[in-house]
Amino acid sequence: MVSEGLLNIYRRRAKQFYYAFLTFLSLVLLGSLILYPFFKLPLPAKMLIYASSLVLLVAMFSIPISLVIRKRGFPVISDTDPYWSYTATRRYFWSFVIAGLPFGVAFLIYIIFTSLLVLFIGYFLTLCGLILVRPREEDVV
Repeated sequence: MVSEGLLNIYRRRAKQFYYAFLTFLSLVLLGSLILYPFFKLPLPAKMLIYASSLVLLVAMFSIPISLVIRKRGFPVISDTDPYWSYTATRRYFWSFVIAGLPFGVAFLIYIIFTSLLVLFIGYFLTLCGLILVRPREEDVV
């Protein structure tokens, strides 16, 4: 039997992990914004449409997958699983990473083509996905 205090500590750490993930993405975006004037290139509108469509397509697949992982993976029952904290952390990690794929693809496109529009689209889609899979109190019982 796991004490309620230990569960509360874990829930607080899960929220800290979530905020650390959001902070990392925001810092990458901020760094990209700072470096943008040095690397910007003129891009044809067709290229922007294709790149934005690719990021939207990745979001259409990755966000539902992360929601399925969240739905099937939680709640973690701490009384029956001896490694409940490891199990919950692993499930949080993969749901966050898969929800963050649109920003990852957008960042790769940004590195290759320096498209700030695609980077913003990927960031906001990832932000929406991460809001949907954020940690909740009832995830670990």
